[in-house]
Amino acid sequence: MMKVVQAGQFRGQFKQPLRNVYIYAPTIIWVNQGSKQLWWHDTSRGYTPKDWLVIPASHYLTFVNVPEHADFYSRTLTFFTPPSDELLARSQKEALSEEPRIAVTPQLAFCFNTLFDMSNNGLSQHAQRRFLEGFYEELAEMNQLHLLFPGGNRSLKERLAQYLSVNPGDAHPIETVAQHFSMSRATLTRKLAAEDASFRHVLTHVRMAYALSLMQEHRSQIDLALRCGYQSEARFSLKFKETFGLTPRQYLKTL
Repeated sequence: MMKVVQAGQFRGQFKQPLRNVYIYAPTIIWVNQGSKQLWWHDTSRGYTPKDWLVIPASHYLTFVNVPEHADFYSRTLTFFTPPSDELLARSQKEALSEEPRIAVTPQLAFCFNTLFDMSNNGLSQHAQRRFLEGFYEELAEMNQLHLLFPGGNRSLKERLAQYLSVNPGDAHPIETVAQHFSMSRATLTRKLAAEDASFRHVLTHVRMAYALSLMQEHRSQIDLALRCGYQSEARFSLKFKETFGLTPRQYLKTL
């Protein structure tokens, strides 16, 4: 069953420089301790507990997580259910800024904390959607909802990444995945190419994003490799370094 919202958390005792972190679905990142230095459109932007980093789907982030006086700690919410067209139209009508930032208000903090805890409380999917709709309403009232959902139909790349993210470590033969989207392998490949993407590239980046979340639990490298769909620890380590610019061991040391 597809989740409505997925919560995540990331920690670090030392600086964590990462590149090409794939955001495959609309995501809010809230730095609760320390700061995050983000490179966005060739400029450096800083994020602290006072504001959220708000990223639409299909973006790659390059940043450094910086501990300050205590360990770095951030929480994330990833959204798999879009808002209504009416809410989006309301937000876009009076849009004030395109910077991926929202100042945290007490109301937004309450909404974030509620959604973050929601998935662990056994709520039905229908109930979760109701809570999520309330959060979207709050963002629309602030004319900020469009920052998460810029508009238009979801791309095939985005829909593929969301599908693969349910079980990133599975084998995912391309023929089977193509059938899920009611396409032939050739059609899936052609349509992804039209979006400047490939099946293997999307699968790799979804798996690497999954690896970052698994590493918060301090798993062994062979366990990480197997859970991310790689039978070889060396192959997993190579893909990790190619993607993020540092090895799994180097990243684990920052935790």
